[in-house]
Amino acid sequence: MPILTPKQNEYIRNANRRWNLKIGAVRSGKSFVDIAYVIPARLRKVADKTGLNVILGVSRETIESNVLQPMREIYTEAVVGTINSKNIAKICGVPVYCLGAEKRSQVSKLQGKSIKYCYGDEIARWNQEVFAMLESRLDKQYSCFDGSCNPESPNHWLKKFIDRPDIDAYIQKYTIFDNPTLPPFFVDNLCKEYEGTVYYGRYITGEWTSAQGLIYPMYPKALKIPPDGTAEVYVLSVDYGTKNAFAALLWGRYKGVWYAVDGYYYSGREKNEQKTDDEYGKDLEKFVKKYTDKRIMVVIDPSAASFITLLRKTTWATVRSGNNTVLDGIRETATAMQKGLIKINPAIKEWKTEVEGYAWDEKSVEEKPVKVDDHYMDSMRYFVKTFNISKPKATYKAVWEKNRRYYHADI
Repeated sequence: MPILTPKQNEYIRNANRRWNLKIGAVRSGKSFVDIAYVIPARLRKVADKTGLNVILGVSRETIESNVLQPMREIYTEAVVGTINSKNIAKICGVPVYCLGAEKRSQVSKLQGKSIKYCYGDEIARWNQEVFAMLESRLDKQYSCFDGSCNPESPNHWLKKFIDRPDIDAYIQKYTIFDNPTLPPFFVDNLCKEYEGTVYYGRYITGEWTSAQGLIYPMYPKALKIPPDGTAEVYVLSVDYGTKNAFAALLWGRYKGVWYAVDGYYYSGREKNEQKTDDEYGKDLEKFVKKYTDKRIMVVIDPSAASFITLLRKTTWATVRSGNNTVLDGIRETATAMQKGLIKINPAIKEWKTEVEGYAWDEKSVEEKPVKVDDHYMDSMRYFVKTFNISKPKATYKAVWEKNRRYYHADI
């Protein structure tokens, strides 16, 4: 078993309160100490006591990938079981409820039950009501919570909780530099990816930082004329609008880099004339045919139900609803820009106009972009988030690899 870092050993020595949280940078070693040591030790300690054991995460799927599977790699399947139809996994010989915490309804079955031990994964992404319910359920003298997360905005409900003077808590902060096992080149590259964005403070130095200013301040490095010739594969991303602007980006992949080769943009409000779904469909087909006669994937605003139905009847498009997770999509898009995984043709003038004004809404308590002239920004985000552009290919199977028949190139 790997040797623990000084920071991880510090946690084992001092995390003896009702609430024990590790908050800080990505890849800083926060979760490993829980998986390898803390969770098994806590479960064994309360094995003969009354109450439930619980693992809460964003979803069952994230619990499996972030907690259970890494534990199996250390302790084997004989010690760490799978989640059954009753949402229970047997870990170290005891039953543990494994439940998603994005929605209160997902953990309603715990209402009225005493919890003796709970582990929390990605706590800052939970529904606040779920966390409030958990507070009332850790009601035994020996009840205990361990958890970890990346920091968010200083206005986040979890930040307000840990700042309360009345809670029995041990809070440990991590920076990426607290993990000496990471290769220096990896740390250097990650610092460069988040440099100049709100995510540097959160994911590198472990700070609760406010989102201020431009969302993509690194955009100039993403401006580049596409290479000559036909791309290996094309994808069209669409932000649908009727009164608001309709914006579509045609993405072409050249030697591992995705270029926004061209853009289609129409504003019914500016033109003082609305277009129908059928007219938009014909416009897009003509737009795409300038580059390829093959059928291509179209990723689209998931709320555009009528237009999705129309496109699914065409012979040139295979339609996929876009992932509209805003904050994760923005973060992954910023990473893709910093890594050089996406480039934008500077001839797409409306994209440049939008990105220069695409900023965080500093007047809002909730973290979000200012919703003005953001149609190409949404189109770009759907593409990056839906197709996992910023993630290492080893961690997922790309859509075009699972659905080769949809594409003109055998890749």
